[in-house]
Amino acid sequence: MFPLLNNEQRLFSLIAKGNEKAFKILYDKYCTRLSAYVFKLCKSGSLTEDVLQEVFMKIWVNRSALTDVEVPEAYILSITKNTTIDWLRKLARRTTLIADLSAQIDACSSNDAEDKMSVEMIENLIATALSQLSEQKQKVYQLSKVECLSHDEIASELHLSKSTVKNHLSETMQLIRMQIKSNVPSEVLLFLTMLSSFL
Repeated sequence: MFPLLNNEQRLFSLIAKGNEKAFKILYDKYCTRLSAYVFKLCKSGSLTEDVLQEVFMKIWVNRSALTDVEVPEAYILSITKNTTIDWLRKLARRTTLIADLSAQIDACSSNDAEDKMSVEMIENLIATALSQLSEQKQKVYQLSKVECLSHDEIASELHLSKSTVKNHLSETMQLIRMQIKSNVPSEVLLFLTMLSSFL
């Protein structure tokens, strides 16, 4: 547990009113400590940066609630811990799916390295397909497949109907499958069913 810093409740009160200078002071006070804490959990510099960015974004976005916080230190540490766990869960799901996909491709592709389809190639094909979509559809895909939000959560965040979210995802996945089918060797098409869960 971090040592209690002076005037944190005062800082929270100012931040709740939108005071950016107070927010910067809070950031400077906690950044180094939180970085060490997150890195100890995830052992990744880049992931640590992503987690910290989200932690402070959450604090700022939800700043109106800060006036009700009695122990700022515990509040910040709780957000940091929960955010780190969320990121690790997402990473674990993605890593497992990619590992499974890679193993299946290696098993069914020919021995010729040039004929094998790498996971990197698949991800590039997905990126190419996404680049052809509207910004809104890309955002829906990002929230659903990367940030793991539910259809209801996406609809609420983007101010869309749930049916629109479902349609966007359906159209996006159809385009991605078409992009992959037109570029993969025939022996790898067996993986498109498995890709449904990945996509």
